[in-house]
Amino acid sequence: MSRPALLTAADELRLAKLIARGDLEAKQQMIERNLGLVVALARRYTGRGLPLDDLVQEGSIGLVRAVEKFDHRRGHKFSTYAVWWIRGSLIDALSAARTIRIPSSASRQLTAIKHAEAELGPVSDEVVAEQTGLARRTVGGLRSAAQVTASLDAVVAEGASPLADLIADAAAPAPWERAVELETKAQIARMLRALPAKHREVLIRRYGLNDMPVQGHDEIAAWVGVGTVRSRQLEREALHWLRQLGGGRARAALAA
Repeated sequence: MSRPALLTAADELRLAKLIARGDLEAKQQMIERNLGLVVALARRYTGRGLPLDDLVQEGSIGLVRAVEKFDHRRGHKFSTYAVWWIRGSLIDALSAARTIRIPSSASRQLTAIKHAEAELGPVSDEVVAEQTGLARRTVGGLRSAAQVTASLDAVVAEGASPLADLIADAAAPAPWERAVELETKAQIARMLRALPAKHREVLIRRYGLNDMPVQGHDEIAAWVGVGTVRSRQLEREALHWLRQLGGGRARAALAA
């Protein structure tokens, strides 16, 4: 592949402004002048299940998406932005190749479909068929075949991270929730240390702190060595002191 001269920063900005106004010629020029970047990145992924030609085709899809989504107003260099999209397309293609192999003719047709989708966006099978010259049934079948299941053990990044490590756990608490929880526990621990021993013991057992089971006042009174009425009184006194220390939020924190 012959390599055209690299674009200068001024050229990138000029073309990006024209593309934003819908200039298709500028878009084509931006793509062609950055194909060398696609080839350079594709070479790094050879020997992983796809030939270089296929990798260049897949990387070109990422380049087209980068050209379409690039916002020159953010002040980023286009090549830096495009690398992310090109590498993503290459990794997606390699992940699909590891999961299922399809005939080379179907692979070329699927590549044409992906190019059309990159150009047209989310459209029907009929529109893609008209754009690619394929039968509507062929387009529908290949689109469905492209939605393959990937192994959770598949390596999807250069750092050898398995796919399972990149999938968020829907049941896990959000990071900020965990941070708030830890800070709340630390605050409670600091306030408890300011209480007399009996008051502190009553609250720990009454609210199940420090991994203790929640206990009723009958159990607490027997453990602390006081009567049930005194146990309740110790709780009220302790909460009153904590409200003074914690600005009125102590009981809500304990209940949480």
